[in-house]
Amino acid sequence: MSNSEVFLGLGKATGFAYSAPENTSLPAYPSESPNVAFVEIGAVGEDGIDLTLPSGEVIKNWALKAERRINTENGKIKVPFIATNKKVLETAFGANFVEYLAATAQHGNVTSVTLTPDVSPSVKSFLFLMKDGDRLAMIGCQDGLVESVDDITFNGTTPVSWNLTIDGTWTLRFDDGQIASS
Repeated sequence: MSNSEVFLGLGKATGFAYSAPENTSLPAYPSESPNVAFVEIGAVGEDGIDLTLPSGEVIKNWALKAERRINTENGKIKVPFIATNKKVLETAFGANFVEYLAATAQHGNVTSVTLTPDVSPSVKSFLFLMKDGDRLAMIGCQDGLVESVDDITFNGTTPVSWNLTIDGTWTLRFDDGQIASS
């Protein structure tokens, strides 16, 4: 196996976590600029993202031989956003639950989140861009829904992290960085 087959999933420095309205088309190639509808969400923690593959059950025949697999769960991305900004909070909790108040003479900009049992983020397209030298990769979906937000820890030694689990139909694309010669 050559080193070109070993890929590190480092976040692309120019911005690597994006969202857009549901069903926004994904780039055909990781090197393409994303659709203009995609906007950067915020910084992802150094541990990066985790992809859990779709899961399901195997149907066996009378002889207990596997005949078919039925997927009952989509894939899931777990992502730790370390940015605390309006876009991250809207992604986590839904735009209807986030209010932004502009700075005045008495206070700075204020972003307010109302946490109720009704919190419901909308379905969106998501895109995560990665690089390893000249090689690029992407993971994206057009039907992502924030399924959960982990408990949030506020302390003086670690950044506040908004750990989201996003359920969706994920597409992975890898570009080996080798341009075809003409």
